[in-house]
Amino acid sequence: MSIPLTFTGDKILETALVGPDNAVHYTTSTTSGFLGRKTTTVSGASGANGVINWRDKTFTINGEERKWKDLKSRTGGVFSSEREWNWGPRHFRLKYHNSQKELLATPSTGNPADTVRFTVHRPHLLHENEPAVIYFPPQMQDESE
Repeated sequence: MSIPLTFTGDKILETALVGPDNAVHYTTSTTSGFLGRKTTTVSGASGANGVINWRDKTFTINGEERKWKDLKSRTGGVFSSEREWNWGPRHFRLKYHNSQKELLATPSTGNPADTVRFTVHRPHLLHENEPAVIYFPPQMQDESE
């Protein structure tokens, strides 16, 4: 069974991610300037962190920096929402499902059960909003992944 981390706020770039035990596992914080977002930092409770530099279009995870253009490529044609992301030896296919309400990251090789699933925040007028949630497979324990 997947392990859900729930975004506690409506804005996923400025909130905490809590597990089923209500403990904070990660926090996200974003700095902005006159021209929009500058950086988003994802900090783990264990001290691990990552940074998205929106202006330079780079990711930095545990000190390793990569440019977006080197990480992602289009697969599946012009109108396809499918992309491939590569970080080191691991390759993931990303595809939107359920009318863009869900994003699946499936390993290109290995066990499909290692798929990570992200569901977006869904506001409702007459009942409680549905928070954004990211579901990790139980075997994905290493924060460097």
